[in-house]
Amino acid sequence: MSTPVDVLRIEGLSKTFPGQRALDDVSIDVRAGEVHALIGENGSGKSTLIKCLAGVYTPDPGARITIGGTEMGDSYSPSEAIKAGCGFVHQDLGLVPTLSVAENIALSHGYRTSLGRILWRSNAERAAKLLRVFTDDIDPNALISSLSAAKQTLVGIARGLRDASEGAKLLVLDEPTASLPEGEVRALFAAVRRVTKAGIGIVYVSHRLNEIFEIADRVTVIRDGRVVGTWAIDEIDERTLIEKIVGRSLEKFYPPATRTTDHEALLRVEHLSGSRVQDASFTVGRGEVVGVAGLLASGRSELARLIFGAQTATAGEIELDGISLRGHEPREAMQAGIAFIPQERRRAGSHGSMTVRENITLSSIDDFVTGGRIRSRKEAKAVTVTMDTFDVRPRDPERRFETLSGGNQQKAVFAKWMRRHPKLLILDEPVQGVDVGSAMQIYEQIEEIAAQGAGILMIDSELEDLCRLCDRILVLRNGRIVDELKGDARTKERILELIYIGKEAA
Repeated sequence: MSTPVDVLRIEGLSKTFPGQRALDDVSIDVRAGEVHALIGENGSGKSTLIKCLAGVYTPDPGARITIGGTEMGDSYSPSEAIKAGCGFVHQDLGLVPTLSVAENIALSHGYRTSLGRILWRSNAERAAKLLRVFTDDIDPNALISSLSAAKQTLVGIARGLRDASEGAKLLVLDEPTASLPEGEVRALFAAVRRVTKAGIGIVYVSHRLNEIFEIADRVTVIRDGRVVGTWAIDEIDERTLIEKIVGRSLEKFYPPATRTTDHEALLRVEHLSGSRVQDASFTVGRGEVVGVAGLLASGRSELARLIFGAQTATAGEIELDGISLRGHEPREAMQAGIAFIPQERRRAGSHGSMTVRENITLSSIDDFVTGGRIRSRKEAKAVTVTMDTFDVRPRDPERRFETLSGGNQQKAVFAKWMRRHPKLLILDEPVQGVDVGSAMQIYEQIEEIAAQGAGILMIDSELEDLCRLCDRILVLRNGRIVDELKGDARTKERILELIYIGKEAA
Protein backbone atom coordinates (compact mmCIF):
# COMPACT_ATOMS: atom_id res chain seq x y z
CA MET A 1 0.00 0.00 0.00
CA SER A 2 1.47 3.35 -1.05
CA THR A 3 2.13 6.07 1.51
CA PRO A 4 -0.24 9.05 1.17
CA VAL A 5 1.41 12.15 -0.30
CA ASP A 6 1.27 15.30 1.81
CA VAL A 7 0.13 18.40 -0.10
CA LEU A 8 0.59 20.50 3.03
CA ARG A 9 2.92 20.14 5.98
CA ILE A 10 3.12 22.71 8.77
CA GLU A 11 5.74 22.16 11.47
CA GLY A 12 6.34 24.14 14.65
CA LEU A 13 4.31 27.17 13.65
CA SER A 14 3.87 29.88 16.30
CA LYS A 15 2.52 33.40 15.94
CA THR A 16 2.84 36.12 18.55
CA PHE A 17 1.05 39.45 18.57
CA PRO A 18 1.75 42.16 21.15
CA GLY A 19 0.49 40.76 24.43
CA GLN A 20 -0.89 37.58 22.88
CA ARG A 21 0.47 34.24 21.63
CA ALA A 22 -2.18 33.32 19.07
CA LEU A 23 -0.51 30.07 17.89
CA ASP A 24 1.89 27.88 19.84
CA ASP A 25 3.98 25.20 18.11
CA VAL A 26 1.27 24.08 15.67
CA SER A 27 1.97 21.11 13.38
CA ILE A 28 -0.51 19.69 10.87
CA ASP A 29 -0.40 17.80 7.58
CA VAL A 30 -2.94 17.42 4.77
CA ARG A 31 -2.83 14.52 2.32
CA ALA A 32 -3.57 14.54 -1.37
CA GLY A 33 -7.23 13.77 -2.06
CA GLU A 34 -8.42 14.10 1.54
CA VAL A 35 -10.79 16.47 3.30
CA HIS A 36 -9.05 17.53 6.50
CA ALA A 37 -11.38 19.35 8.90
CA LEU A 38 -9.97 22.10 11.11
CA ILE A 39 -12.23 22.94 14.03
CA GLY A 40 -12.15 24.84 17.30
CA GLU A 41 -13.93 27.59 19.16
CA ASN A 42 -13.90 31.14 17.81
CA GLY A 43 -10.65 32.69 18.97
CA SER A 44 -8.88 29.34 19.12
CA GLY A 45 -6.39 30.32 16.41
CA LYS A 46 -7.92 28.84 13.24
CA SER A 47 -8.11 32.15 11.38
CA THR A 48 -4.55 33.07 12.37
CA LEU A 49 -3.31 29.70 11.14
CA ILE A 50 -5.05 30.17 7.77
CA LYS A 51 -3.64 33.69 7.42
CA CYS A 52 -0.13 32.38 8.12
CA LEU A 53 -0.64 29.69 5.49
CA ALA A 54 -1.94 32.28 3.02
CA GLY A 55 1.09 34.53 3.52
CA VAL A 56 -0.97 37.31 5.12
CA TYR A 57 0.80 36.89 8.47
CA THR A 58 4.48 36.06 8.97
CA PRO A 59 4.97 33.27 11.55
CA ASP A 60 7.47 33.52 14.39
CA PRO A 61 10.97 32.27 13.47
CA GLY A 62 11.41 28.50 13.33
CA ALA A 63 8.24 27.46 11.49
CA ARG A 64 8.36 25.27 8.37
CA ILE A 65 5.52 25.34 5.81
CA THR A 66 5.63 23.05 2.78
CA ILE A 67 2.95 23.33 0.08
CA GLY A 68 2.83 20.69 -2.65
CA GLY A 69 6.45 19.70 -2.02
CA THR A 70 7.68 23.31 -2.12
CA GLU A 71 9.13 24.57 1.14
CA MET A 72 8.08 28.16 1.61
CA GLY A 73 10.50 30.71 3.01
CA ASP A 74 10.35 32.34 6.42
CA SER A 75 8.17 35.05 4.90
CA TYR A 76 6.14 34.81 1.70
CA SER A 77 3.37 36.74 0.03
CA PRO A 78 -0.22 35.67 -0.77
CA SER A 79 0.67 35.55 -4.45
CA GLU A 80 3.52 33.12 -3.69
CA ALA A 81 1.11 30.90 -1.74
CA ILE A 82 -1.22 30.82 -4.74
CA LYS A 83 1.70 30.13 -7.09
CA ALA A 84 2.66 27.15 -4.90
CA GLY A 85 -0.80 25.69 -5.56
CA CYS A 86 -2.87 26.90 -2.60
CA GLY A 87 -6.34 28.41 -3.06
CA PHE A 88 -8.57 30.06 -0.47
CA VAL A 89 -12.34 30.49 -0.24
CA HIS A 90 -13.44 32.61 2.71
CA GLN A 91 -16.86 32.77 4.36
CA ASP A 92 -17.31 36.20 2.78
CA LEU A 93 -16.85 35.10 -0.82
CA GLY A 94 -15.84 38.58 -1.96
CA LEU A 95 -17.68 38.21 -5.27
CA VAL A 96 -18.68 41.34 -7.21
CA PRO A 97 -22.44 40.99 -7.82
CA THR A 98 -22.51 43.35 -10.83
CA LEU A 99 -19.85 41.36 -12.72
CA SER A 100 -20.26 38.08 -14.55
CA VAL A 101 -19.09 34.69 -13.33
CA ALA A 102 -16.19 34.72 -15.80
CA GLU A 103 -15.15 38.23 -14.76
CA ASN A 104 -15.16 37.30 -11.07
CA ILE A 105 -12.95 34.29 -11.75
CA ALA A 106 -10.64 36.42 -13.89
CA LEU A 107 -10.23 38.88 -11.01
CA SER A 108 -8.34 36.13 -9.19
CA HIS A 109 -6.69 34.33 -12.10
CA GLY A 110 -5.93 37.36 -14.26
CA TYR A 111 -7.63 38.27 -17.54
CA ARG A 112 -6.44 36.54 -20.68
CA THR A 113 -5.43 39.22 -23.16
CA SER A 114 -3.91 39.65 -26.62
CA LEU A 115 -2.39 42.85 -27.96
CA GLY A 116 -3.79 44.76 -25.02
CA ARG A 117 -7.36 43.53 -25.50
CA ILE A 118 -9.30 41.20 -23.20
CA LEU A 119 -10.14 37.84 -24.77
CA TRP A 120 -13.67 37.52 -23.46
CA ARG A 121 -14.39 34.17 -25.08
CA SER A 122 -11.15 32.67 -23.75
CA ASN A 123 -11.91 33.93 -20.24
CA ALA A 124 -15.41 32.45 -20.40
CA GLU A 125 -14.01 29.11 -21.61
CA ARG A 126 -11.53 29.02 -18.73
CA ALA A 127 -14.33 29.79 -16.24
CA ALA A 128 -16.51 27.05 -17.76
CA LYS A 129 -13.66 24.55 -17.47
CA LEU A 130 -13.19 25.31 -13.77
CA LEU A 131 -16.94 25.20 -13.10
CA ARG A 132 -17.33 21.82 -14.82
CA VAL A 133 -15.49 20.29 -11.86
CA PHE A 134 -18.66 21.06 -9.88
CA THR A 135 -21.55 21.56 -12.26
CA ASP A 136 -22.64 22.20 -15.85
CA ASP A 137 -25.49 24.40 -14.66
CA ILE A 138 -23.71 27.77 -14.27
CA ASP A 139 -23.43 30.11 -17.24
CA PRO A 140 -20.00 31.86 -17.21
CA ASN A 141 -21.69 34.97 -18.64
CA ALA A 142 -24.39 35.17 -15.94
CA LEU A 143 -24.24 37.97 -13.39
CA ILE A 144 -23.29 36.85 -9.89
CA SER A 145 -26.38 38.62 -8.52
CA SER A 146 -28.62 36.30 -10.55
CA LEU A 147 -27.25 33.12 -8.91
CA SER A 148 -28.52 31.28 -5.84
CA ALA A 149 -26.40 31.24 -2.68
CA ALA A 150 -25.24 27.70 -3.44
CA LYS A 151 -24.14 28.58 -6.98
CA GLN A 152 -22.35 31.68 -5.74
CA THR A 153 -20.46 29.47 -3.30
CA LEU A 154 -19.45 27.15 -6.15
CA VAL A 155 -18.22 30.15 -8.15
CA GLY A 156 -16.18 31.24 -5.12
CA ILE A 157 -14.62 27.79 -4.90
CA ALA A 158 -13.91 27.76 -8.64
CA ARG A 159 -12.23 31.13 -8.32
CA GLY A 160 -10.06 29.85 -5.48
CA LEU A 161 -9.18 26.67 -7.37
CA ARG A 162 -6.78 26.56 -10.25
CA ASP A 163 -7.12 23.73 -12.71
CA ALA A 164 -5.09 20.66 -11.68
CA SER A 165 -2.99 21.02 -14.83
CA GLU A 166 -2.04 24.50 -13.59
CA GLY A 167 -0.64 23.16 -10.33
CA ALA A 168 -3.54 23.15 -7.86
CA LYS A 169 -2.52 21.26 -4.72
CA LEU A 170 -4.57 22.56 -1.80
CA LEU A 171 -7.91 24.32 -1.29
CA VAL A 172 -8.91 25.98 2.00
CA LEU A 173 -12.66 26.31 2.55
CA ASP A 174 -13.58 28.59 5.47
CA GLU A 175 -17.21 28.04 6.59
CA PRO A 176 -18.42 27.32 3.01
CA THR A 177 -21.94 26.33 4.11
CA ALA A 178 -22.56 29.12 6.64
CA SER A 179 -25.22 30.81 4.48
CA LEU A 180 -26.58 27.70 2.74
CA PRO A 181 -29.82 25.86 3.57
CA GLU A 182 -29.48 22.15 4.18
CA GLY A 183 -30.69 21.14 0.71
CA GLU A 184 -27.98 23.17 -1.04
CA VAL A 185 -25.24 21.78 1.19
CA ARG A 186 -25.62 18.46 -0.64
CA ALA A 187 -24.60 20.11 -3.94
CA LEU A 188 -21.54 21.64 -2.30
CA PHE A 189 -20.46 18.31 -0.82
CA ALA A 190 -20.75 16.66 -4.22
CA ALA A 191 -18.45 19.37 -5.61
CA VAL A 192 -15.95 18.86 -2.78
CA ARG A 193 -15.77 15.15 -3.53
CA ARG A 194 -15.06 15.84 -7.22
CA VAL A 195 -12.18 18.10 -6.22
CA THR A 196 -10.59 15.47 -3.97
CA LYS A 197 -10.85 12.85 -6.73
CA ALA A 198 -8.45 15.04 -8.71
CA GLY A 199 -5.88 14.58 -5.91
CA ILE A 200 -6.34 18.01 -4.40
CA GLY A 201 -6.29 18.23 -0.61
CA ILE A 202 -8.92 20.31 1.19
CA VAL A 203 -8.75 22.08 4.54
CA TYR A 204 -12.37 22.34 5.65
CA VAL A 205 -13.23 24.82 8.42
CA SER A 206 -16.73 24.55 9.88
CA HIS A 207 -18.61 24.75 13.17
CA ARG A 208 -21.25 22.30 11.95
CA LEU A 209 -20.19 18.98 13.42
CA ASN A 210 -22.68 16.96 11.36
CA GLU A 211 -20.91 18.25 8.23
CA ILE A 212 -17.52 17.25 9.62
CA PHE A 213 -18.67 13.67 10.14
CA GLU A 214 -20.19 13.53 6.66
CA ILE A 215 -17.47 15.06 4.52
CA ALA A 216 -14.12 14.84 6.37
CA ASP A 217 -11.53 12.06 6.32
CA ARG A 218 -9.59 13.42 9.28
CA VAL A 219 -10.18 16.18 11.82
CA THR A 220 -7.77 18.37 13.77
CA VAL A 221 -8.91 20.26 16.87
CA ILE A 222 -7.18 23.49 17.84
CA ARG A 223 -7.75 25.11 21.24
CA ASP A 224 -6.10 28.20 22.72
CA GLY A 225 -3.60 28.28 19.88
CA ARG A 226 -2.44 24.67 20.29
CA VAL A 227 -3.28 21.49 18.41
CA VAL A 228 -5.22 19.19 20.74
CA GLY A 229 -4.99 16.25 18.35
CA THR A 230 -5.79 14.78 14.93
CA TRP A 231 -8.10 11.81 14.41
CA ALA A 232 -9.46 9.78 11.52
CA ILE A 233 -13.15 10.64 11.40
CA ASP A 234 -14.17 7.04 12.12
CA GLU A 235 -12.02 7.03 15.28
CA ILE A 236 -13.94 9.72 17.16
CA ASP A 237 -17.59 10.40 17.99
CA GLU A 238 -19.46 13.69 18.27
CA ARG A 239 -19.52 13.80 22.07
CA THR A 240 -15.78 13.20 22.37
CA LEU A 241 -15.06 15.75 19.65
CA ILE A 242 -17.11 18.41 21.48
CA GLU A 243 -15.19 17.67 24.68
CA LYS A 244 -11.90 18.12 22.80
CA ILE A 245 -13.11 21.46 21.38
CA VAL A 246 -14.29 23.00 24.65
CA GLY A 247 -11.65 21.36 26.87
CA ARG A 248 -13.94 19.91 29.48
CA SER A 249 -16.13 16.89 30.07
CA LEU A 250 -19.78 17.37 29.18
CA GLU A 251 -22.35 15.82 31.44
CA LYS A 252 -24.97 16.67 28.85
CA PHE A 253 -24.48 18.69 25.67
CA TYR A 254 -28.03 20.05 25.71
CA PRO A 255 -29.53 19.91 29.21
CA PRO A 256 -33.25 19.12 29.14
CA ALA A 257 -35.58 22.09 29.47
CA THR A 258 -37.06 22.52 32.93
CA ARG A 259 -39.84 24.85 31.84
CA THR A 260 -43.51 24.28 32.53
CA THR A 261 -45.67 22.89 29.74
CA ASP A 262 -48.50 25.36 30.43
CA HIS A 263 -47.89 28.80 28.93
CA GLU A 264 -50.11 31.84 29.17
CA ALA A 265 -50.24 33.51 25.75
CA LEU A 266 -47.85 36.47 25.45
CA LEU A 267 -47.73 37.03 21.68
CA ARG A 268 -50.75 36.55 19.44
CA VAL A 269 -50.39 36.66 15.66
CA GLU A 270 -53.55 36.47 13.55
CA HIS A 271 -53.64 36.15 9.73
CA LEU A 272 -50.35 38.02 9.32
CA SER A 273 -49.19 38.60 5.73
CA GLY A 274 -46.29 40.36 4.02
CA SER A 275 -44.55 40.07 0.65
CA ARG A 276 -43.79 36.39 1.29
CA VAL A 277 -45.58 35.40 4.49
CA GLN A 278 -49.24 34.54 3.97
CA ASP A 279 -51.98 34.25 6.60
CA ALA A 280 -49.76 33.28 9.54
CA SER A 281 -51.52 32.66 12.85
CA PHE A 282 -49.85 31.40 16.04
CA THR A 283 -49.05 32.25 19.66
CA VAL A 284 -45.97 32.35 21.84
CA GLY A 285 -46.49 31.85 25.56
CA ARG A 286 -44.69 33.28 28.56
CA GLY A 287 -41.66 31.12 29.23
CA GLU A 288 -42.14 29.22 25.97
CA VAL A 289 -39.61 28.62 23.19
CA VAL A 290 -41.30 28.37 19.81
CA GLY A 291 -39.14 27.38 16.85
CA VAL A 292 -39.55 28.33 13.19
CA ALA A 293 -38.21 25.98 10.51
CA GLY A 294 -38.16 26.45 6.75
CA LEU A 295 -35.96 27.07 3.73
CA LEU A 296 -34.33 30.47 3.24
CA ALA A 297 -37.07 31.55 0.81
CA SER A 298 -39.91 30.26 3.00
CA GLY A 299 -40.54 33.63 4.63
CA ARG A 300 -39.09 32.75 8.02
CA SER A 301 -36.88 35.88 8.34
CA GLU A 302 -39.68 38.04 6.97
CA LEU A 303 -41.96 36.72 9.72
CA ALA A 304 -39.47 38.02 12.31
CA ARG A 305 -39.21 41.41 10.60
CA LEU A 306 -43.00 41.78 10.42
CA ILE A 307 -43.41 41.15 14.14
CA PHE A 308 -40.57 43.55 15.02
CA GLY A 309 -41.90 46.23 12.67
CA ALA A 310 -38.83 46.24 10.45
CA GLN A 311 -41.14 45.41 7.54
CA THR A 312 -44.72 46.62 7.06
CA ALA A 313 -47.41 43.95 7.10
CA THR A 314 -50.04 43.95 4.37
CA ALA A 315 -52.65 42.30 6.58
CA GLY A 316 -53.12 40.73 9.98
CA GLU A 317 -52.99 41.50 13.69
CA ILE A 318 -50.13 41.37 16.20
CA GLU A 319 -50.78 41.59 19.93
CA LEU A 320 -48.16 41.52 22.67
CA ASP A 321 -49.18 41.20 26.29
CA GLY A 322 -52.66 42.45 25.46
CA ILE A 323 -51.44 45.51 23.52
CA SER A 324 -52.21 45.69 19.78
CA LEU A 325 -49.31 46.53 17.45
CA ARG A 326 -50.64 47.84 14.14
CA GLY A 327 -48.44 49.53 11.55
CA HIS A 328 -45.67 49.73 14.16
CA GLU A 329 -41.98 50.42 13.71
CA PRO A 330 -39.00 48.90 15.58
CA ARG A 331 -38.94 51.70 18.17
CA GLU A 332 -42.54 50.93 19.13
CA ALA A 333 -41.81 47.20 19.19
CA MET A 334 -38.89 47.83 21.55
CA GLN A 335 -41.05 50.00 23.81
CA ALA A 336 -43.63 47.20 23.90
CA GLY A 337 -40.94 44.77 25.08
CA ILE A 338 -39.72 43.04 21.89
CA ALA A 339 -36.03 42.35 21.17
CA PHE A 340 -34.80 41.11 17.79
CA ILE A 341 -31.41 39.58 16.99
CA PRO A 342 -31.24 39.35 13.17
CA GLN A 343 -29.43 36.76 11.10
CA GLU A 344 -26.92 39.23 9.68
CA ARG A 345 -25.34 40.42 12.93
CA ARG A 346 -22.53 42.31 11.19
CA ARG A 347 -24.78 44.26 8.83
CA ALA A 348 -28.04 44.62 10.74
CA GLY A 349 -27.28 43.74 14.37
CA SER A 350 -24.14 45.72 15.22
CA HIS A 351 -21.78 48.53 14.25
CA GLY A 352 -18.36 47.08 13.53
CA SER A 353 -16.45 50.38 13.70
CA MET A 354 -17.87 51.21 17.15
CA THR A 355 -16.52 49.82 20.40
CA VAL A 356 -17.88 46.80 22.24
CA ARG A 357 -19.12 49.18 24.95
CA GLU A 358 -21.01 51.33 22.46
CA ASN A 359 -22.61 48.29 20.85
CA ILE A 360 -23.74 46.78 24.15
CA THR A 361 -25.37 49.99 25.42
CA LEU A 362 -26.74 51.17 22.07
CA SER A 363 -30.28 49.89 22.66
CA SER A 364 -30.36 51.04 26.30
CA ILE A 365 -28.36 54.27 26.17
CA ASP A 366 -31.15 56.20 27.91
CA ASP A 367 -30.21 54.35 31.12
CA PHE A 368 -26.95 56.32 31.21
CA VAL A 369 -28.08 59.79 30.12
CA THR A 370 -28.62 62.58 32.63
CA GLY A 371 -29.16 66.17 31.58
CA GLY A 372 -28.39 65.33 27.97
CA ARG A 373 -24.97 63.84 28.80
CA ILE A 374 -23.83 60.21 29.00
CA ARG A 375 -22.63 59.18 32.46
CA SER A 376 -19.51 57.39 31.23
CA ARG A 377 -18.50 55.87 34.56
CA LYS A 378 -21.92 54.32 35.11
CA GLU A 379 -21.96 53.03 31.52
CA ALA A 380 -18.48 51.50 31.80
CA LYS A 381 -19.36 49.74 35.05
CA ALA A 382 -22.57 48.30 33.59
CA VAL A 383 -20.78 47.08 30.46
CA THR A 384 -18.08 45.34 32.52
CA VAL A 385 -20.75 43.45 34.46
CA THR A 386 -22.61 42.58 31.25
CA MET A 387 -19.47 41.27 29.54
CA ASP A 388 -18.76 39.07 32.55
CA THR A 389 -22.33 37.77 32.63
CA PHE A 390 -22.36 36.83 28.95
CA ASP A 391 -18.66 35.85 28.79
CA VAL A 392 -17.74 38.28 26.00
CA ARG A 393 -14.02 37.94 25.34
CA PRO A 394 -11.60 39.60 25.53
CA ARG A 395 -12.85 41.75 28.45
CA ASP A 396 -11.95 44.98 26.67
CA PRO A 397 -14.99 47.31 26.36
CA GLU A 398 -13.05 49.78 24.21
CA ARG A 399 -12.05 47.21 21.60
CA ARG A 400 -13.54 47.72 18.12
CA PHE A 401 -16.49 45.40 17.77
CA GLU A 402 -15.42 44.08 14.36
CA THR A 403 -12.19 42.68 15.86
CA LEU A 404 -14.10 40.18 18.04
CA SER A 405 -14.48 36.57 16.92
CA GLY A 406 -17.86 35.55 15.51
CA GLY A 407 -18.93 33.83 18.71
CA ASN A 408 -18.05 36.81 20.88
CA GLN A 409 -19.78 39.20 18.48
CA GLN A 410 -22.96 37.17 18.81
CA LYS A 411 -22.69 37.05 22.60
CA ALA A 412 -22.23 40.84 22.66
CA VAL A 413 -25.29 41.36 20.44
CA PHE A 414 -27.23 39.01 22.69
CA ALA A 415 -26.04 40.96 25.75
CA LYS A 416 -27.11 44.26 24.16
CA TRP A 417 -30.72 43.14 23.91
CA MET A 418 -30.82 41.35 27.25
CA ARG A 419 -30.04 44.67 28.97
CA ARG A 420 -33.58 45.69 28.01
CA HIS A 421 -35.13 42.67 29.79
CA PRO A 422 -37.49 41.92 26.88
CA LYS A 423 -40.85 40.22 27.20
CA LEU A 424 -40.39 38.63 23.75
CA LEU A 425 -37.05 37.70 22.19
CA ILE A 426 -36.93 36.98 18.45
CA LEU A 427 -33.80 35.11 17.32
CA ASP A 428 -32.89 34.56 13.66
CA GLU A 429 -30.08 31.98 13.35
CA PRO A 430 -28.69 32.68 16.85
CA VAL A 431 -25.62 30.44 16.50
CA GLN A 432 -24.85 30.73 12.79
CA GLY A 433 -21.06 30.76 12.32
CA VAL A 434 -20.58 30.37 16.08
CA ASP A 435 -18.29 27.77 17.64
CA VAL A 436 -19.73 24.95 19.70
CA GLY A 437 -18.64 26.41 23.04
CA SER A 438 -20.24 29.80 22.36
CA ALA A 439 -23.34 28.07 20.98
CA MET A 440 -23.74 26.16 24.23
CA GLN A 441 -23.48 29.40 26.21
CA ILE A 442 -26.09 31.10 24.01
CA TYR A 443 -28.48 28.17 24.29
CA GLU A 444 -28.04 28.17 28.08
CA GLN A 445 -28.95 31.87 28.08
CA ILE A 446 -32.05 31.14 26.01
CA GLU A 447 -33.12 28.50 28.53
CA GLU A 448 -32.51 30.91 31.42
CA ILE A 449 -34.44 33.76 29.79
CA ALA A 450 -37.39 31.47 29.09
CA ALA A 451 -37.28 30.17 32.66
CA GLN A 452 -37.62 33.79 33.83
CA GLY A 453 -40.88 34.10 31.87
CA ALA A 454 -39.90 35.68 28.54
CA GLY A 455 -41.28 34.27 25.31
CA ILE A 456 -38.80 33.14 22.64
CA LEU A 457 -39.40 32.90 18.88
CA MET A 458 -36.35 31.16 17.37
CA ILE A 459 -35.54 30.67 13.69
CA ASP A 460 -32.77 28.13 13.18
CA SER A 461 -31.45 26.01 10.30
CA GLU A 462 -29.94 23.57 12.81
CA LEU A 463 -32.97 21.30 13.02
CA GLU A 464 -31.55 19.16 15.81
CA ASP A 465 -31.21 22.28 17.94
CA LEU A 466 -34.82 23.26 17.28
CA CYS A 467 -36.00 19.80 18.33
CA ARG A 468 -33.94 19.88 21.54
CA LEU A 469 -34.72 23.43 22.63
CA CYS A 470 -38.24 24.25 21.49
CA ASP A 471 -41.60 23.46 23.07
CA ARG A 472 -43.27 23.77 19.66
CA ILE A 473 -41.99 24.14 16.11
CA LEU A 474 -43.78 26.03 13.33
CA VAL A 475 -42.89 24.77 9.85
CA LEU A 476 -43.01 27.33 7.03
CA ARG A 477 -43.30 26.35 3.39
CA ASN A 478 -43.78 28.85 0.56
CA GLY A 479 -44.73 31.56 3.03
CA ARG A 480 -47.36 29.57 4.91
CA ILE A 481 -47.32 27.72 8.21
CA VAL A 482 -48.02 24.15 7.10
CA ASP A 483 -47.86 22.50 10.51
CA GLU A 484 -47.08 22.92 14.19
CA LEU A 485 -45.03 20.16 15.80
CA LYS A 486 -44.86 19.37 19.50
CA GLY A 487 -44.06 16.43 21.71
CA ASP A 488 -42.69 13.38 19.95
CA ALA A 489 -43.55 14.88 16.54
CA ARG A 490 -40.58 17.28 16.86
CA THR A 491 -38.12 15.32 14.74
CA LYS A 492 -35.67 16.42 12.08
CA GLU A 493 -37.12 13.88 9.65
CA ARG A 494 -40.67 15.19 10.05
CA ILE A 495 -39.54 18.79 9.65
CA LEU A 496 -37.71 17.95 6.41
CA GLU A 497 -40.78 16.15 5.07
CA LEU A 498 -42.94 19.19 5.73
CA ILE A 499 -40.37 21.63 4.34
CA TYR A 500 -39.97 19.79 1.04
CA ILE A 501 -43.31 18.03 0.57
CA GLY A 502 -45.81 19.93 2.68
CA LYS A 503 -48.70 18.89 4.89
CA GLU A 504 -49.42 15.87 2.72
CA ALA A 505 -46.11 14.33 3.88
CA ALA A 506 -46.79 10.98 5.49
